[in-house]
Amino acid sequence: MGKFDHLMAPLKIRGHIYRNRMLAAPTLFAHSVFIPEIRENVFRMVENRAKGGCASVPTGEICFNFEEGICAFIDKPIDYTDHESYEFKSFKEYADRIKKHGAVALIEFSHEAGRAEPKPPYVPYGPSAYLREDGVQVHEMTEEIMDKICKDLRTAIRYMKKAGFDGVLFHGGHGFIMQQFISPWTNKRTDKYGGSMENRARFPMRMLAEMRDEMGEDMILELRMSAEDGVKGGMTIEDSLEFFKLIDGMVDIIHVSNGLKWAGERTHTFTSMFDAHGYNVQYAEQVKKAVTRSMVAVIGGINSPEYAEQIIAEGKTDFVIMGRQMYADPEFANKVAAGKEDHIRRCVRCYQCYPGTMEHATDIPFEIRFNEEEKKRILNPASMGRCAINPRSNFRLYPEDYPLPDSPRKVLIAGGGVAGIQAAITAEERGNIVTLAERTNVLGGTINFTEADPDKIDLRNAKNVLIRDLLETSAKVLLNTEVTPELIAKEQPDVLIIAVGADPVCPRIKGIERAMNALEMYAHPEKTGQRVVLIGGGLVGCEVGLYLRAMGKEVTIVEMTDILAREAWCMYRTALLDEVERRGLDVRLHTTCQQITENGIIARTGETEAEIPADTVIYSVGMRSRKDIVEKLTEAAKKANVGQVYLAGDCDHVGKVGDAIPAGHLAALQIH
Repeated sequence: MGKFDHLMAPLKIRGHIYRNRMLAAPTLFAHSVFIPEIRENVFRMVENRAKGGCASVPTGEICFNFEEGICAFIDKPIDYTDHESYEFKSFKEYADRIKKHGAVALIEFSHEAGRAEPKPPYVPYGPSAYLREDGVQVHEMTEEIMDKICKDLRTAIRYMKKAGFDGVLFHGGHGFIMQQFISPWTNKRTDKYGGSMENRARFPMRMLAEMRDEMGEDMILELRMSAEDGVKGGMTIEDSLEFFKLIDGMVDIIHVSNGLKWAGERTHTFTSMFDAHGYNVQYAEQVKKAVTRSMVAVIGGINSPEYAEQIIAEGKTDFVIMGRQMYADPEFANKVAAGKEDHIRRCVRCYQCYPGTMEHATDIPFEIRFNEEEKKRILNPASMGRCAINPRSNFRLYPEDYPLPDSPRKVLIAGGGVAGIQAAITAEERGNIVTLAERTNVLGGTINFTEADPDKIDLRNAKNVLIRDLLETSAKVLLNTEVTPELIAKEQPDVLIIAVGADPVCPRIKGIERAMNALEMYAHPEKTGQRVVLIGGGLVGCEVGLYLRAMGKEVTIVEMTDILAREAWCMYRTALLDEVERRGLDVRLHTTCQQITENGIIARTGETEAEIPADTVIYSVGMRSRKDIVEKLTEAAKKANVGQVYLAGDCDHVGKVGDAIPAGHLAALQIH
């Protein structure tokens, strides 16, 4: 038996070969290709997943009904009767690019029904009429509307079949049309479409039957459904199992997902770094036992081929589906097949590619949080799908736009953090002669703190893969070596990339010498006492507090503003603050540290001062770029006639891992 025999086992469905058990999940809307700025990148996104070895690759979701379904972010409805249009040719290109690399090509259809956004004169229709929490009136579907939906679905299937797709992935879950009918939370009908499961399933089953009739026997039909709604009174696993038994054999593969699109973090539609990997496997296993004719696939935080192999071998699922992981490494399947699983960049579940929805009560609305310049940057289509650990996923970043140097350049990189490491990897791949110098005895830089933090195991793995990739290149790595003006003069590089990072900001507080900064704490956690006060309730402060709480410490966070983790937003912020509450951290907002004493701190809240006892005080109030070193090295490069100088990572602009790795990659691409 090989290491990944179950994961690599091929399977034939309706004459189509699934070359292994690894499926790409749909990401981004299919109509993203109609945004000129990112059209080519969207095509490459799906093509790279096929090229990377996935057995099947779907597009992102697209409405098949532009009246009652109302597709988000699309102004011009697609005419599914016009097989000569620009849109048709675009969908054909999707299918062609996927199939030419040996993957099964699927179009994902969706219909948000009662959750659709109204676009006058059209209004949303759901199983039952109700006034939505956002004030939108949902209308009850009539028989005429149901007939129209089925007719529109047939028309769209004929269109996509002619475009060359091998099958349809129908999105019935995440609170969409089929889930709304199955869930007692949204289906309050008393006619033949409500009440018993047979009645609630009546229209979903009709839709599936109409799809199969239109598709014929040679097209694949896959269904994506949530196992549970995840809200009080909503659909449970017992409900969904009843439904799956009724449709067993009507679909070829059942995709087991979870939750509701608009509450993605708290209903586990997505999982954060605080959740177990493979959250939905518990449900998929039950579905697998309940059905005998349909196959089962599972999605939900799966980034490990070892785990994927295990759950297939144990009979819990037939396929694994990977969504965010395909941004992190579309070569996942090829690396598994080649025995290079240690080189897979495994998703860190940071939500950078898809921030999601604002679910925490204290989240700051988008309109207020960002200024106009920031809004333009965030809403720029080129920012969609950015991956923190795979810079090649970033939109509008095409290697061919950065011509290779006419001859190899001698490149010296100052700093062995993640920005410097990625710069070295990319520069060497492009044929340059690379030397990376790191002043300490270890590569990794600031994120070496992940070696200690159990919440950061995925980020630790990503850092270690970067190091592993670097050490397998021809780049020369010098540890315990600081890049100085003298070294620059000696090496005489053609290119200098400065990636020297940042230092923690030390607040001006009386007694600060008694405290340690967060990075010191990670390096020497044994020096922390039982009672810890954290000065600074930003993102880092909260994560440090969670780490210490996991060690059994009593943790108090002192934050001078009215909000924790202000720089975090959407689903990651919800996950972080929910975890702060779950672990029982003591949070003091509107509170400033006046003085650090031998026994703790003197804190002021409003006009009141009080002592907060502590054995250890830790501060986390930000980082400051090493501008002095940058200036010194830039001047030295000028004196040594170094032709090209680039900055990468925190020394240029303090940010996160997802800023540093792309910055290193871009610096190397610019070498000419």
